[in-house]
Amino acid sequence: MAPPPAVRRPEAEHVVTLPFIRSKTAAPADDGAAVADPTTLTARLRRMGQGLALPIAAMPAAGLLLRLGQDDLLGRYPALHTTAAVISGAGAAVLDYLPALFAVGIALGLNRAKDVAGPVLACLISYLVLAKVILVLNPLPADQLDAPPARWPYGALAGIVGALLAMAIWKRVTTGRRRIPPFAAYGIVALAAITAGTLLGLAYPTVERALTASAAAVTDHAVLGGGVFGFLNRLLGPIGLHQPLNAVVWYLTGDCGNGIKGDVPCFIQQHDPDAGVFMGGFFPVYMAGLPAAALAMWRSALPEHRRRVGALLLPAAAICSLAGVTEPIELTFAFVAFPLYVVHAVLTGLSLAIVNLLDIHTGFVFSAGAIDYVLNYSISHRPLLLLPLALAYGALYYGIFRFAITRFDLRTPGRTPTAPDALRCESPADAQAPHQHRINTTEGERS
Repeated sequence: MAPPPAVRRPEAEHVVTLPFIRSKTAAPADDGAAVADPTTLTARLRRMGQGLALPIAAMPAAGLLLRLGQDDLLGRYPALHTTAAVISGAGAAVLDYLPALFAVGIALGLNRAKDVAGPVLACLISYLVLAKVILVLNPLPADQLDAPPARWPYGALAGIVGALLAMAIWKRVTTGRRRIPPFAAYGIVALAAITAGTLLGLAYPTVERALTASAAAVTDHAVLGGGVFGFLNRLLGPIGLHQPLNAVVWYLTGDCGNGIKGDVPCFIQQHDPDAGVFMGGFFPVYMAGLPAAALAMWRSALPEHRRRVGALLLPAAAICSLAGVTEPIELTFAFVAFPLYVVHAVLTGLSLAIVNLLDIHTGFVFSAGAIDYVLNYSISHRPLLLLPLALAYGALYYGIFRFAITRFDLRTPGRTPTAPDALRCESPADAQAPHQHRINTTEGERS
């Protein structure tokens, strides 16, 4: 008897689709094509914020090196002058070339294709061409000819604009059916950067006057300006849209001389006594407010969950207080108790307003934790006033969170009761005869 014929596994069918008939079979994915992603403005801004967060994540190490090498720390010792200069120069390099880092970050954030090298290189080319054209049209003063790119016209904004321009072009000329070779795509990006750089270069005197006037208006009304920024910074945090706002406020606006712009560079590099308008108010919230909120959520957890919630929130509170890392605490209540998060945003804005009202000027490179507070204490103005304010904020956060969670039964960590069928309440007889208890349970289920 002949063996049965081997069963042939079906191969992928080749579907022929007429031009006027829509096929129900999905076309094979193109390796070079971008992955489908939301096209809403919010989604694009969120991805842009994620990209900007990448170079900002390098700020802690850079700021630590820059700060340690300055004259009031390691630089005060004659035997360590060269070592201090090397350390400080290494940290300053990150801030000096921040526009290029922003261009790379935006390329990585907005890119959704498998090809990563192409968009990154296109964004760098676009930024370099655009920034150089602007610089030619607006040359630096004779005493600033050796200024790094962060002090060129538009500063870090040139990196952001150049990257956005390159990504808009790159997606259109390298994906789809009408793809062109990479060398042609780079050429198109360079030509577009020349055009945009020319327009921005011609407009720079007007833009500079507008930015200077805006910075002066905020400085003259620091209480209101700082308060609004603090509120928006925290309100947009859970969806990642705070990073574009931070990039503009911390690294673009304000001029403290020698071509240095931005609240962070003016405070860290220039030691400007008026800098820190958009930073000092975060210290009471991060060092004491949010840790107290974590403590309140832990104490408000149900008894059966309190140990587990404590293991989650107490280390997060310590990290927030020391290093200023707030996300592990904020994300525990941002979505399950959003009204409470709005209160947190209002309190943050109020903190920045109060700090500016008290004429306190301090800042950070990474975040407003105790480490940055101690490290930058000597270059701050009236930093001691932050300590009683932090204690008051800790008490305020604890009281508000404890009351709101228990009064309105907010579903913060540990507030969800365990399902009744998941609880095993054994009587003494059950504990003595666990086997019999299991048999009775099984019989009951069968009946």
